[in-house]
Amino acid sequence: MLEQQVTSFFLGANSARGFSSLYDQLIREEAGEFLWCIKGGPGCGKSSFMKRLGRAAETAGLDVEYIYCSGDPESLDAVHFPQLGIAYADATAPHVLEPRYPAASGLYLDLGAFYAAGPLEERLPEMTALQRQYRSIYQGVYAALGAAEALMPQALPGLYTAEEAAAVAARARAAIARECGKGNGAPGRLRRRFVSAISCQGTVFLGETVARLCPRLFLLDNGCGLADVYLQEAAKTAEERGQAGILCMEPLCPARAEALLLPELGVGYLAGNGRHDAGLPIHRRIRLDAMTDAARIRELRPRLRERSRAAAALLREAETLLAQAKILHDSLESWYNPHVDFSGVYSLADEHAAWLLDQAGV
Repeated sequence: MLEQQVTSFFLGANSARGFSSLYDQLIREEAGEFLWCIKGGPGCGKSSFMKRLGRAAETAGLDVEYIYCSGDPESLDAVHFPQLGIAYADATAPHVLEPRYPAASGLYLDLGAFYAAGPLEERLPEMTALQRQYRSIYQGVYAALGAAEALMPQALPGLYTAEEAAAVAARARAAIARECGKGNGAPGRLRRRFVSAISCQGTVFLGETVARLCPRLFLLDNGCGLADVYLQEAAKTAEERGQAGILCMEPLCPARAEALLLPELGVGYLAGNGRHDAGLPIHRRIRLDAMTDAARIRELRPRLRERSRAAAALLREAETLLAQAKILHDSLESWYNPHVDFSGVYSLADEHAAWLLDQAGV
């Protein structure tokens, strides 16, 4: 009997280009999976609703994938039940979702129906001013993140040559070949997720999920930015050999990979940065930086250190601004909370939990 899997990821990121979304990766409509799109404004219980469903499914022994909010990692943005092919998601901005085929692949769930509208009308001028301030703070967040990304060591031209990158890619292909063998001739499936987020709590890394899914974890040197080359090639090779996996992207620059998790093999590859890897059970370190020209890197090292310090300061500025935005959001929710029928929200959640367990036959 397979062990129950309870995992946590992000599907959104505060990035150098603004909010980056992977919410289209939550379910596979073409495989018959179903999405409940939860609508409703601040404080109406969307996160609490989904947490209630998750707890019921966990208690029943089902696998549960929790998707947390990248701005506030204590808030839930989606919950996915892989064995059932069913998910629920906060379908409001900045990650608006709609059922592509209503009633066939998804339905709406309106928690806004539990608001008592009248008492809130007098708050409209305050709400309008707060929302303007909130948007202004986020403009500052993305300006700081854009500047940080431009200064990251990996953005410095000349860190590695095309020949060195090709050698790293070949090493990745060989590593995956050892793990997967020749494969079964059928293409695999890679999902994309974020396993870290730049948030109001600082940069949060979901190391528990990585350790649970991948007891054999390889740490990749990333001082020269070669971890992305390795991970992208490893992911491509694993997919070609029929392997299912999860390619985790960097939140600051979502075009770059941060980790590759292959749960069926219990194997993972993680870009090292001195923070995320702390405390994780590392099986072996893969020294990618040693594949570059040592003399060239020695010459560039002073600039790398300077850029790294500047980028770190900008990241801290973004995190401070996100904490300020969280205070404003909490204020807005506090205005709404007294005017929400939470008994109705929780009753509806219990109905959906019973439906889920019926779908699972438990």
